[in-house]
Amino acid sequence: MKRGIRRNTMALVLFLALASLVALHVGRYGAFAAPMKTVTDRNGRTVQVPSDPKRIACFFGPSYEKVFLLGSADRVAAMSLKQSLWAHKLNPNLKKVTVMPSYSDPDVERLLNLGIDLVFYWQWPQQTRRMETAGIPVVCPYDSVRVPRNSGEFMRAYKEEVRFYGLVLGEKARKIAESYCSYYDRKMQRIVAITSKIPENRKPTVYYITGRNPFATQGGAGSSRWLLEMAGGRMVSRDLDRNFIDATMEQVIAWDPEVILVGGLTTPDAIRSDPRWKTIRAVRENRVYTCPEGVFIWGHGSSEGHLFVLWLAKILYPDKFRSFDLIRETREYFSRFYHYPLTEAEARRIINRLPPEK
Repeated sequence: MKRGIRRNTMALVLFLALASLVALHVGRYGAFAAPMKTVTDRNGRTVQVPSDPKRIACFFGPSYEKVFLLGSADRVAAMSLKQSLWAHKLNPNLKKVTVMPSYSDPDVERLLNLGIDLVFYWQWPQQTRRMETAGIPVVCPYDSVRVPRNSGEFMRAYKEEVRFYGLVLGEKARKIAESYCSYYDRKMQRIVAITSKIPENRKPTVYYITGRNPFATQGGAGSSRWLLEMAGGRMVSRDLDRNFIDATMEQVIAWDPEVILVGGLTTPDAIRSDPRWKTIRAVRENRVYTCPEGVFIWGHGSSEGHLFVLWLAKILYPDKFRSFDLIRETREYFSRFYHYPLTEAEARRIINRLPPEK
């Protein structure tokens, strides 16, 4: 009996503590704060968000990069991923941003203590409800329902994602988003005008490593499929109708890709030195390449995705893209949208996935 009373008392104390934090949060960001606006996020949820959010948590993978792109990095107060060394180079204030230990199990109490008034999150409903129950608005910038059926649909969906960030962040960000989308269109169309004329049976097959080990890749529902296709490649796993895939050595041997792209945490040396991979055509012909990384990984949901497509197109078709200067394009992009005067040497380091020089 006494044990039950103690248990109930502890539960009441915890409830009251959380309730007081919620009350504090509402007091700061509720009725007495800046006005709210209603948005429909990319999963179709209607959400009340601050008209001018001040303390943002970036828990969706590429969300920090998008907020940075749209001139709002100073509003980011928490994130779930350690950002790249180039992200820190371009924004030294990142070292002051709280990095949460888990995005799949967000610490609601800590978010309240940090005064978070907006969270960019995945489409996971249970975790979203927990944060919203505590009074923290949550939006998903990624459409997990509609899967693009071609590169045109992919480009439209991606631009809608960027525009959604602009809508949520405010008028200044919205204008930058429109400028970016026009720029992205022009850059992609120049590349696709060439690669779309290449017969399907002459396009090299590509295996793209995207995760923590050499067998973590993406399928036909992943964004990398369309980036590879616009660059003139055929992703070997595109017929598997999923986003992320754990392949096997047997599967890779059966695919026998002509080109291997190494993203994630693997290195080309790890592939070349592993005897299991020596029979793969890409390894035999020394066509294993490290994917570039700037503020975010170029080939993985990044606003630098058009640079990834150009980089890969130049690898697959050096003669057709000889006149395209990737160094110049990289420097132009960083100057125009990141407001950073990237040097030629720095651009080369990014393309070769090397960190900034100290």
